Amino acid sequence: MYSILDVETTGGKYNEEGITEIAIYRFDGEKIIDQFISLINPEIPIQPFVQQLTGINNKMLINAPKFYQIAKRVLEITDNSILVAHNSSFDYRMLKIEFDRLGYEFNIPQLCTVKLSKKILPDLDSYKLGNLVKSVGIPISNRHRASGDALATVELFKLLLLKDTDKVIVNNLVIETKVSTKNKWQKLINKLPNEVGIYYFHNENGKIIYIGKSNNLKNRVNQHLTGKSKKSLNIQLEIFDISFERTGSELIALLKENIEINKHKPKFNKLLKKIVKKFCLEVCENQEGSKYLRICHFDDTIKYLEYYSSLKTANNRLEFLKNKYLLNQSFRNNNTQIDLLINDINYKHKNMLIIDKGRDIDEKSVIVIKDNKYIGYGFFTLNHQINNYDVLDSLLIKNEYVENSKDIIIKYLKKNKIEKLINFE
Repeated sequence: MYSILDVETTGGKYNEEGITEIAIYRFDGEKIIDQFISLINPEIPIQPFVQQLTGINNKMLINAPKFYQIAKRVLEITDNSILVAHNSSFDYRMLKIEFDRLGYEFNIPQLCTVKLSKKILPDLDSYKLGNLVKSVGIPISNRHRASGDALATVELFKLLLLKDTDKVIVNNLVIETKVSTKNKWQKLINKLPNEVGIYYFHNENGKIIYIGKSNNLKNRVNQHLTGKSKKSLNIQLEIFDISFERTGSELIALLKENIEINKHKPKFNKLLKKIVKKFCLEVCENQEGSKYLRICHFDDTIKYLEYYSSLKTANNRLEFLKNKYLLNQSFRNNNTQIDLLINDINYKHKNMLIIDKGRDIDEKSVIVIKDNKYIGYGFFTLNHQINNYDVLDSLLIKNEYVENSKDIIIKYLKKNKIEKLINFE
């Protein structure tokens, strides 16, 4: 659980400032479940440059509650959570100052979205909140007011969670929230949605021990935790916590499952075998212009239709394709069938966007194919985000590990409907 917040202050001498406005959004990793927003009377003047920056002046705060009047609410909404803020050391310090004045020791673990952004979104021009969210296509309003900046931080944190492929945030959370309740995971299952996505089982050290995908996360995890197979029983002995990500799109769940398994190599998952490129399938033409298929040795300077690790696998595949596409040995009338074969095992367009359902009703998912290669996937809420490739590129979770992504995508598109396919240059 996270408390994502922003405070505005009076300015002035270090550790003598006061809070003038506070906004806290309690966030469960998926959605906001509680919020608290309030002006605060700091009982000291606001510095002129701060008034100009925030628009908050001394008159506005005359009838606002003093910090001691809202302190209990702050403790309630931040209870048993991790504080998240953009430059969290500042916001955390201001809360500690206010609670110290009341004689209360305020302690809470914290995450800084500036530090996380530099690690997860490297090479950006600026990590100031306004510039950062603009560069990744996140809208922001009420800039330099607590609620506007805190909401923008919520959206930024969602993106960071999504792009945190090393699971630094989630793994640390599992360790920090460790409790002695033996059957903690039985309670956690009730938080899982009946939606499509990917799920992670963690041991007590936060390490991922199993990854899976499902069109119904709650039902699938239930099957693991009530199963009687040897694998299920072994998982049940080691599982300590469950985390998950909704994907909206089943195709993204399939791609992400492959990426995550090969990246994290969980104890109870079977790793995909890496394709060793020794033999290849290529299309040739004879002197009469008739096309035919042949198996050849791999040459990394040439593009082939498919790759194989052994000659036996290559020959079996060739025989299968000849039978499926009715290719004859005389090479006559093969051209049309081979063109059909090529079309079947390639993307429809060299450059295309696969648009489908997102995680929420106002969101869409996108998968990017560029130069016949799977680039990555992401989510967007505004149409301008996919019309501007630079913005879209910053939202993408890039493909790092999936060698068979092309097969996964083409097979899925043949069997399932999507909302839209956009050809771009």
